[in-house]
Amino acid sequence: MATEVTETVGIVPVEESEDDNAADATGTESEGLVTGTESDEYADTTDPEFSDSDDDKKAVAAETSDDDEEADEWNEVVPPPKDDEYNGLVPPTPRIDSDSDEEEKKFELPYTERPPPSISSVGSKDEGPDFSSYKTNVAERLWRAKTEARKAGVKIAANLEPLARDYQQWRKKMGLLNKYLEEYQTAMEVVSEKRNKLVEHYASMSEDTPLWEHIGKPLTIYQMAEIEESGETKTLEGVELRTKAIAKVAEEIGPGTLMAHQQLAMMQDKLNRLEYQNHIVNYIDEWDKVVTSTLDAEIKEVREISKIKDHYVTKVDKLREKVNKIEHRGKQLAPRVLADQLERNEAKLASCDKLYEKKSNEISIELYEATKRGWVDFYPVMKNVMKFEVNRLGRESSTYGNFYSTLNALKTDYKEASKNTADAPRVGSAL
Repeated sequence: MATEVTETVGIVPVEESEDDNAADATGTESEGLVTGTESDEYADTTDPEFSDSDDDKKAVAAETSDDDEEADEWNEVVPPPKDDEYNGLVPPTPRIDSDSDEEEKKFELPYTERPPPSISSVGSKDEGPDFSSYKTNVAERLWRAKTEARKAGVKIAANLEPLARDYQQWRKKMGLLNKYLEEYQTAMEVVSEKRNKLVEHYASMSEDTPLWEHIGKPLTIYQMAEIEESGETKTLEGVELRTKAIAKVAEEIGPGTLMAHQQLAMMQDKLNRLEYQNHIVNYIDEWDKVVTSTLDAEIKEVREISKIKDHYVTKVDKLREKVNKIEHRGKQLAPRVLADQLERNEAKLASCDKLYEKKSNEISIELYEATKRGWVDFYPVMKNVMKFEVNRLGRESSTYGNFYSTLNALKTDYKEASKNTADAPRVGSAL
């Protein structure tokens, strides 16, 4: 657990939380941005205890090639479209075809709402995969929902169409969210750079004038070094130390100058950009990738199993029709070869039915968690967003907040420089 840091004026302390859900469960809230152990790699979320048996997949693969004397058109699985074939904002989700065009029935929730599962203790048999490299809790939440549903023997309707549509809408919303995040990030950087250019020009215009002392005079090399040596910005602790060092220098220089406070503000802007990228952009990016990488692959697998199942349904129907015709016409049993073929394909169909039911049940649980209960993943995002804005405003206040003193000092400079001249401020003058 990260150690608690003291709060600076106008700044929300940033600390590294182990598990935001665990903190909320105890009624306490971390003051830092919601985060986990930072890593550019994603953990392997496959749990050996609950992963699908390779024997099931091998059996289906082997069965599809056994004794099939007819051409199997179902085996021609259409590959996913190339990246340059996508026309929309985000790639479309693989479509799960419904069995009929009948009027859609009212969707039934996969399971009854219940309290979230308790987190297993370290070293527990049921602890599951290691999720410590994730910033978000999304991967762990999806895994727990699926494994708990399997343990409880939850069964739901096989119609995945409503959830598939919800998932498509979720992907569109995430695409727009990423677009707006990037636009806001760019806008903040543009405003910061433009304002800096403007202040630099103000400073150059004040050179060799009585106004230089409180407009254009920059920070000293010692003040700059004090900030640079305060800490690295690659960690939360380093960012916190740098923030405090900048605020300390801003307080020490008092009224300072317009240029000096702008230099400090630009240093703060660098911290703002780091915080925004690490705790908002990267957080949301991981949320998006975890969900899409998990669900897209499983939806594709369910579609392929569905095609295999449809193939055997058609084949069994044809074989049964042949057997029935022979037995009805000649009032005798069908040839042994034909009867064996029918029995063999009926067994394959039963195997496909079982695997399809298992897979469709699992994917429906995950689809429901990612869409209907996606607000659980959205909540930490909003906490990070609000804390970022609080920190940003606090940093700005620690620098630009001194402008009132700078303005008063500048007025004094003008009065002294224009004393006993026609340009001296008169009584009641705004100068």
